[in-house]
Amino acid sequence: MEENYYPFLEKYAENRHTEEEHQAFLRWFNSISPVEARNVMDRYQLLLKNNAEPANPDIYSDLIGKIEARIDQIEDERVLDYENDHKANVVSLWWYFRRFAVAAVLVLIGIGSYYTMLRKSKPTKNIAGQTLSTDAAPGGNKAMLTLADGSVINLNEAGDGQIASQSGININKVTDGQLVYGKQLEDRDGVPDKSGIYNQITTPKAGQYQISLSDGTKVWLNSLSSIRFPAVFSTDERKVEITGEVYFEVAKVSQNNKRVPFRVVSNNQIIEVIGTHFNVNSYRDESVVKTTLLEGSVKVSTIADGKISLEAVKLKPGEQSIVKPKQAEIAVEKVDTESAVAWQKGYFKFKDTNIQEVMRQLSRWYDLDVVYSGPLPQDQFTGYVSKKVAISSVLNILEEGGGVKFNVKDKKVEVSALE
Repeated sequence: MEENYYPFLEKYAENRHTEEEHQAFLRWFNSISPVEARNVMDRYQLLLKNNAEPANPDIYSDLIGKIEARIDQIEDERVLDYENDHKANVVSLWWYFRRFAVAAVLVLIGIGSYYTMLRKSKPTKNIAGQTLSTDAAPGGNKAMLTLADGSVINLNEAGDGQIASQSGININKVTDGQLVYGKQLEDRDGVPDKSGIYNQITTPKAGQYQISLSDGTKVWLNSLSSIRFPAVFSTDERKVEITGEVYFEVAKVSQNNKRVPFRVVSNNQIIEVIGTHFNVNSYRDESVVKTTLLEGSVKVSTIADGKISLEAVKLKPGEQSIVKPKQAEIAVEKVDTESAVAWQKGYFKFKDTNIQEVMRQLSRWYDLDVVYSGPLPQDQFTGYVSKKVAISSVLNILEEGGGVKFNVKDKKVEVSALE
């Protein structure tokens, strides 16, 4: 098909294509590279923008599904290549290409109505773009490392290689956005206990970072988050303290044929694990603390007046615990785990999310101050958006179908109902 794909997309947008043309396009699309796939979807997005009245979005579902399947396959191949040679730093791209594949970064589902970002009943104004004096770029890899002696290292400015040493453990910045503590030995008999040497890593607004701790545990910090941890863990417990949002892949560690538990202390709760993958959202501006389990098992307990509650809940994969501040009760529900950890994969996923929660997530990543003016619509948003998109693009999408409008000046965003 090669250069002949564009006429097909024109037909497809107007629902004039034949099934034979559809199948020919899919066969060709499955054979091209990720870069070519992105170029195709760029053109498709542009084409839809220029259409005065796009067809019903439901007719796109088959093509979108096939394209997304191809994108997932591309991602799987990238991960497999990495696991085979360990030579390349894997950067997840499926969310970025999917943005173009659906030609709608965000699908907006309002009360009783269905919208896509390109739904038009009349010409729309690029309000967010017009009011942005300087477009807010997305965040990136930014963090500060505080050592036990109080010295602070700006990880953005530090070069690759060894940047410090703590308790005999070398600390290396292996690439932009990733810090690795040298592996500590499991059998430490006869070695002085240096587990009281604590470090802390903190991300600012519009920042994120990945850390490999000395026990092999991998940690991802979202923006406005922190983790405090010993450079060397003790032989009977591994304990860290966090704020904000953190994703963990906990390594299994044994001492004298006994597994060493891993504990995470956050706002009003403590989590105990053996080896597992989970996400903790404990931002102070959120009404609850959420712990989402993807793999393994965790036990969640509340903390009140410095005391750990005797009542605890044990989560299964796919479950989320919900703890309210200053309350001992723990609620548990089945959730969409992809939404909880989307930030760690490089995108936002909203599912029946109100505008206030959407803006809280965006404000952290784009370093924005958000204010609200008057009553807001009760529309809920569902869909994906890449974390690499400039804020003006995101706000324009929200304006297009969400019943809201934005007035942006410098780093301040005023949100109000669309008149």
